[in-house]
Amino acid sequence: MTEEGEIPFAMSGRKPVQKRAQATWNRLLDAAGSLLEEVGVERISTNLVAARAGVSPPTLYHYFPDKYALLAALGERLMVAQNALVVLDPEQDEAAIAAVLEAHVTLTRATPGGAWIMRMLRAVPQLAPIRIASHRAVAHALAERVLALDPRQDPQSTEARARLCVDLGYAAIELIFDEPDLPEAPALADAARAIRAVIAP
Repeated sequence: MTEEGEIPFAMSGRKPVQKRAQATWNRLLDAAGSLLEEVGVERISTNLVAARAGVSPPTLYHYFPDKYALLAALGERLMVAQNALVVLDPEQDEAAIAAVLEAHVTLTRATPGGAWIMRMLRAVPQLAPIRIASHRAVAHALAERVLALDPRQDPQSTEARARLCVDLGYAAIELIFDEPDLPEAPALADAARAIRAVIAP
């Protein structure tokens, strides 16, 4: 939830409207997330996902034309859920920023294959634009809030600082999953301190 409503980053493709179809769509994505963690992005296939979700391949193709459309929707779903946790308040303190980062970690852990989805969005060239578009949307919304509070700031440099803040936070979340033995709270507190320093005018 943000102060200005949802961040304007929407999922592409055809997301079903009816509840039953939504349940199937989410079941397919959950199955894809679990398989992504188990077999990796190279070996995952639409047939594997359909079997894991308990549907026929034609049912899967009703929602996703191919493997990469399925993986794109998987990545977009996580980005939308993560963006919903962002608080567009340039004046929030380090503790509040750290709490938002912790909420992202919790959400990602609760998402089937969550950490692997994040890795996929950085490693697979066809899917990287999803992550970049999401980060740009968050950064733009944050920059608008900064400029609303202080119109004297330069829009271009404000946008650049906001973009850096977004990637600092994302990198911190990735680090928690890449280095599971790293003390989580201190790492997120350090990341929050860096974000606070960058966004401060």
